[in-house]
Amino acid sequence: MGLRAAGEAGLALGAMLLPSSLLAYGIARWLQRHHSWWPVQAFRLGMAPVVLGLLGATGWVLARGAAPGTAATPPWALWLITAVTAALVWRTRMHLLWLLAAGAALGVLGLV
Repeated sequence: MGLRAAGEAGLALGAMLLPSSLLAYGIARWLQRHHSWWPVQAFRLGMAPVVLGLLGATGWVLARGAAPGTAATPPWALWLITAVTAALVWRTRMHLLWLLAAGAALGVLGLV
C-alpha cells in the first residue's frame, strides 16, 4: 500500500470513528459531572441489566463461535475458558483487556 492510500485509509477511519467517539466521550463526561442527579442515577440503574445482558450475549456468541470440527479445542473447554474469564473479571481487579490479549495470544498460538 502506498503512502497516499495509507493516508486516505487513515482519514476514512478517522471520519468513521471520530464522531461516535466524541459523542460517547461527551456523554460520559456529562454523566460523570451530573452523577448525583436522580435522572442520571435512574438511567444508570436501568442500563445495568441491559449492559449485563449484552455482555452475556456477546460471551455466548463468542463461545459458540467455534463450531464443532473447526477448532482443536473441544466445546466444553471453550465454555470453561469463558466461565474462568468471567469469574476473573468479576472477582479480581484484572482489566478485561489483559484477558482479551491473553485470549488473542492463545488463538495466535493455535491453542484455542
